[in-house]
Amino acid sequence: METLIASAQRSIERGLSWMTDHLELFVPDDPFNPENIKAMAELSILFGSFSEWRVGARSQVVAERLALIQEVLVEFLSDPRISEWVRKLPAYFSPYIVAYLPARSAGIRIAGMEEAVKALRRAGYPQGLEMTPYRELELQYMCWKAGVLRRPPAWGEVYRRTTLARCRNPVYFSLPEVYSVTHTLFYLTDIAGPAQIAAGERDRAIGIVEPLALHYWRKPDWDLTSELLLNLVALDRFETPFFQMAFEAILENWRPDGALPGPAFSERKNDASRRDVFEGCYHTTLVGLMLCGGYLFRAAAKASERTEVSEAYA
Repeated sequence: METLIASAQRSIERGLSWMTDHLELFVPDDPFNPENIKAMAELSILFGSFSEWRVGARSQVVAERLALIQEVLVEFLSDPRISEWVRKLPAYFSPYIVAYLPARSAGIRIAGMEEAVKALRRAGYPQGLEMTPYRELELQYMCWKAGVLRRPPAWGEVYRRTTLARCRNPVYFSLPEVYSVTHTLFYLTDIAGPAQIAAGERDRAIGIVEPLALHYWRKPDWDLTSELLLNLVALDRFETPFFQMAFEAILENWRPDGALPGPAFSERKNDASRRDVFEGCYHTTLVGLMLCGGYLFRAAAKASERTEVSEAYA
């Protein structure tokens, strides 16, 4: 495990360096097109999670890269046109407010966005939005982590409408169903766990996630493999031989420049532009980083628990 921990730490440093070297490509050319905000919102989720997991405390390189990401997030979200735009169009709570909430969970406060959140809450949003069940869980989770809602999402009525709750055989799942499974578990397990989940539901989730992880590892699709392995971290299945072999495969396929290739990115595309490489790799690099960060967070907690038990019996 020590070797895996060291490899994960190196991948975080390389991956974050690649991300910060491409920060200008996260900033949308047209900030009023919600389709262009997705990358910025995902960058904010990475920043919020790494801040909570104290990933920067392990490395000065990581701390410096996270500071650069924070600077870009704050500059973009402080634009008064953004907060005014989303106040006029509450249907765009996601991705605009979703891009702010993880930063808020890390202690950042931006006056214009604070006013936008309050105004939208008074108008009945995000509860008034029509969305798929796992997206509903997403907004519940984001608002809870940011301190906007008091309660975390629960394994209740919304969960029972998800693919994870309703379907039992993953062999029939298409890509939308697989992404529904991974994201449902992100929001119900606090991304990296430990999962507060009934034993029966945990076993069902593991029985769906592990075969899917094997399938997408064999394809290979490092994007979905990373998401599914992060689910296994949350479900306390990160010390099995299967997990360690699949994780090692991801770490070994990280590019020398720090990017993790996405499923549609061809290594043979020698004439790829800087933007082509970014669009083909940024999301997979981001979820690979989330996997590494979540793994280090849980591995450290597990090691601390074992030390406490050993000392108690010493």
